[in-house]
Amino acid sequence: MNLLIILYFACQSLLSPPEGSRHHAWGLNRTDARVIAWEKSVQKYEKKRIEIGETEQQALRAIYRDIQVAYTNNQVEAMMQAMACVSNRVDNIPNALYRELSGGIEDLFCMQFRACKPRSVFDSLADFENFVALHTKMALFLGNYSCKRNDYGFVQTAWIEYGTFEVLKRYVDQFHDEGKKDFEAIAQKYLDNWILHIESDQGFIRRNAHYQMDMSWPAIELGKITREDARRGALTGANTLIKLGYTPKWLDEFK
Repeated sequence: MNLLIILYFACQSLLSPPEGSRHHAWGLNRTDARVIAWEKSVQKYEKKRIEIGETEQQALRAIYRDIQVAYTNNQVEAMMQAMACVSNRVDNIPNALYRELSGGIEDLFCMQFRACKPRSVFDSLADFENFVALHTKMALFLGNYSCKRNDYGFVQTAWIEYGTFEVLKRYVDQFHDEGKKDFEAIAQKYLDNWILHIESDQGFIRRNAHYQMDMSWPAIELGKITREDARRGALTGANTLIKLGYTPKWLDEFK
């Protein structure tokens, strides 16, 4: 049953309305006051997409190249300076252009941090702190833009958040087992900061869960799923966090 629920929500993400379109009520009476209220409440999730000119596209490509170069070369400050130059127009650019800009960076994030085994050797404490600062800032950058673009779904936003938690916890555990207390303290500091993010209103899994629940209302009303089905599906990312050793404090929001 749990697998079917997850597949249902995954299909809902894949079959989302075209860029720029309004969410719809899936066959419910559009004049019903509750439907009108629901459609108004979920306008915040609308994916507004705009075309931009070639000059602005080239400027964005240059900025994202700077971000990728700094990220590749482990230059935290240079990366942050380049990130600060990204226009909020990126919130609404077409999906194809956004994938072009961010795709290579997302691949690097996966290969260099999210999916790689913990490094066993760092040259110094400063080297390790630069490493975790670089990658956690990139995780926030990628996750925040996914949320700002309303690109909610199980793959991107939740994966970044619980994946970053998992890697940081591995380093805490690894350095603890090795008796490297100074390294463990740095890893724990970044893990604690990441948990603060998870618990915040800006947490990716929390925001994604609210999106999934909000968008499930028509399916619940039509009897396609129960509220408990919707809740289990919405909390898939949170359940992954729990399996990794952390239980979010905001789960009661979904009772």
